[in-house]
Amino acid sequence: MTRGPGAARLTVGALCTDHTVNPLGIDNPAPALGWQLSSPFDGEQQSGYRILVAGSPELLDRGIGDVWDSGRVDDAESVGVSYAGPALEASRRYYWAVQVWDSRGAPSAWSEASWWEMAAADWKGAEWISPATEDSRQGAPLLRREFTVERSVVSARATVYGLGFYELRLNGLKVGDRVLTPASTPYDRLNLYDTYDVTEQLRTGENAVGLWLGNGYGSGYNRYGFRWLGPRQAIVLLEITLTDGSRTTVVTDGGWKWSTGPIVADDIYNGEYYDARLEQRGWDRPGYDDSRWEPVRTVPAPGGDLVPATLPPIRVVQTLLPVELTEPEPGRFVFDLGQNIAGWPQLQVRGQRGTVVRLRTAEELTASGLLDTATNRNAAATDTYVLAGDRSGETYEPRFAYHGFRYVEVTGYPGRPSLDSIRGRVVHADVRSTGHFDSSNDLLNRIWRNNRWSILNNSMSIPTDTPVRDERTPPAMDVQAYHDAAVREFGMATFYANYLRALPPGTALPSDAPKAQLPDMAGGQVTLAWSLYEQYGDRQVLEQTYPLMKAFVDKNARDRPSHIWPADQGFGDWCPPERGPETNDGMGSPTAGDCFSEVSLVNTALSYQQASNLAKAAQALGQSADAGRYAALAAAIKAAFNAHFLSADRTTYSSGRQVTSILPIAFGMVPDDALAEVGRQLVETILVKDAGHLDTGIFGTRYLIDALAELGRLDVAMTVLNQETYPGFGFEIAHGATTPWEQWTYDSSMETHDHAMFAGINASLYTKLGGIEPTSPGYRTLRIAPQVPPGLSHVDVTIETVRGRVASSWVSTEADFTLTVEIPVNATASIEVPLRATSHVQAPSIATSAGIDRDVARYVVPAGRWTFRST
Repeated sequence: MTRGPGAARLTVGALCTDHTVNPLGIDNPAPALGWQLSSPFDGEQQSGYRILVAGSPELLDRGIGDVWDSGRVDDAESVGVSYAGPALEASRRYYWAVQVWDSRGAPSAWSEASWWEMAAADWKGAEWISPATEDSRQGAPLLRREFTVERSVVSARATVYGLGFYELRLNGLKVGDRVLTPASTPYDRLNLYDTYDVTEQLRTGENAVGLWLGNGYGSGYNRYGFRWLGPRQAIVLLEITLTDGSRTTVVTDGGWKWSTGPIVADDIYNGEYYDARLEQRGWDRPGYDDSRWEPVRTVPAPGGDLVPATLPPIRVVQTLLPVELTEPEPGRFVFDLGQNIAGWPQLQVRGQRGTVVRLRTAEELTASGLLDTATNRNAAATDTYVLAGDRSGETYEPRFAYHGFRYVEVTGYPGRPSLDSIRGRVVHADVRSTGHFDSSNDLLNRIWRNNRWSILNNSMSIPTDTPVRDERTPPAMDVQAYHDAAVREFGMATFYANYLRALPPGTALPSDAPKAQLPDMAGGQVTLAWSLYEQYGDRQVLEQTYPLMKAFVDKNARDRPSHIWPADQGFGDWCPPERGPETNDGMGSPTAGDCFSEVSLVNTALSYQQASNLAKAAQALGQSADAGRYAALAAAIKAAFNAHFLSADRTTYSSGRQVTSILPIAFGMVPDDALAEVGRQLVETILVKDAGHLDTGIFGTRYLIDALAELGRLDVAMTVLNQETYPGFGFEIAHGATTPWEQWTYDSSMETHDHAMFAGINASLYTKLGGIEPTSPGYRTLRIAPQVPPGLSHVDVTIETVRGRVASSWVSTEADFTLTVEIPVNATASIEVPLRATSHVQAPSIATSAGIDRDVARYVVPAGRWTFRST
């Protein structure tokens, strides 16, 4: 295949399969293929493409698609193009490349090759094994087996699943860099195994494979999460291809052995106890004497489908150095990482054999400088290390537990530690950062950063409510409030696709069944499925989720013929600020019961949003009859909402609290003739009644900026966001917050200081201040319409979309306004430039005017970097 310069003015790159670069071990029979385009010429578009899929890179280099040749397809699509060749074979790698044609019909050079590899079709006799005499959940057992490889290895794959957590080892080394695996799933119906390329870790002759099993999400895990209540057990398949073309396998069976190891106890909340004196060095290498080890037993499978894990792996993604070390009491050392993280501390230590060092974590400190563990609740969050006495020094970090924390208390340390004796290991799903926000307002920038940290800290194998206390369960309501921010900040396509598979619309956790049909709890998966399609062009996930989206909305429509939800079913605008005397300064202690707010109105408004999104999903999938039916349902809910909640004088809704008008304004539910008065009353409520502070829970906060932007009153939004007194983000930051709190008060009966449920406001920083919104799936077309509040002189926003970078950067002075936008190749954008009373707009010559009114000048531009100036 010729990869040199093509005639087209386009270059093809960034190939991905199912939103992943070179995925290993997938089972999608029609993988979704995507690519990005670049060009030195402005305004370029793709007019066609050709995909070759081959069984070897050599064939692909010769331009032969022996598996599939799409031929030229006259289509501008470059996202989510489904493979349409013959049935794919298990355990086989497929290589593919793309050629495109530009707007003039000239062909490009072929892209560099990419690949995907299919998962194994079956486990080839592998059995589930478990420690033979395990009668408790104490300690993390070691399992091993030796095997011989007769000839040199061409390729080798390890497919593994272990409960609760596992670590796979080959010939003395850990396999891969994943941690806290496998994913937390509803084990009775879904089990996600991992596949590793272990070619380089095998050798001709004797080899050894080892497994380390932890408790994971076991019986001590919160009942609102997915719990594994069976024995620790595992299944492994090693498939090895040799130089002569033959294949051999190594599997788990009754020939494996097990023993106890140095992890004496492990618990996801309480931490890990590691006694280095009990290490069995060399246990995962060939030639180890395991004569005293016991045989394993075979056990039944967990019961759920065993399928490949295609979500982003959890990894140690960053290591933080402490910013301060104190000793508030003799022998009690406290390290400050300067940032609230999810993960664990890493210890560097040298001392006598048997010395016991304890590492305890927390989010906050007391006035005396000791740990304040209140937000840990019942999570001990303590890791213990017993030294082996190695004179060269010892390094320890947990394997099978994690914590949410900023501070690490060290006791029992031999001598006095130094600042580098502790490091913070940041752990979460390894999702790519795709969003960036910067402005002339330092507080606003800090709010944005804090919210990003919390989204990541609560992204493990599933979204969690907090990494801190004894919960860390899937928070469907929280995700509904912040997923719009998450999909802009990070590459969340496969992460949320997995979440929808584990927790689809209309389902709930076993002990959470009564909440299954609530719009504020389970309805978020309806809006999430639509958001994934809107952001990533992910048609396959929308198609898979669509029947359950329908079932959820249909059941609620049948069960609620009035369309008005009762006040005693649901959560509403969860956790608005309390205003009693005990919370006047934000340091009081309200109870968890105070978190319920405007339940009936919020659930009714959310049910309207869900029906509207379902109508759009139906239209996108070509279900025109459904689209009409659900659009009519949304209209009926809107009419019922206004009849029930809108005041007789048509100025406000329900109690008049901020959220009661924010949601209908943001969702477009307010009658046209009432919008001005409802908006005026909302502004007065914020500025007068609430003294310029927010009075919102998770949904009101999410849509606060959106509603005020709709009214043209972002000045009010900035007033709220700039507050540094209670309640608000600024109050939290003034009290040291590096992640958003669960409640606006510092302390309550239910509180952590790392909850992502208030992070949803970040979405508006991109869509309203930056003005970037997709107008067709995957940003094929988009709109950039920034709003410019007084007091803000600069905003710079970028989103790395599936088609490439979209950017909106503006500078506002008394004299002029300058907007610079960046549109990726193969996309078209409508631009709205804010006008002042006597503005004149200087626009690039390529821009097509779409009209000017009193507020904005509208243009349409193709791909490129363009600057508009209003003077």
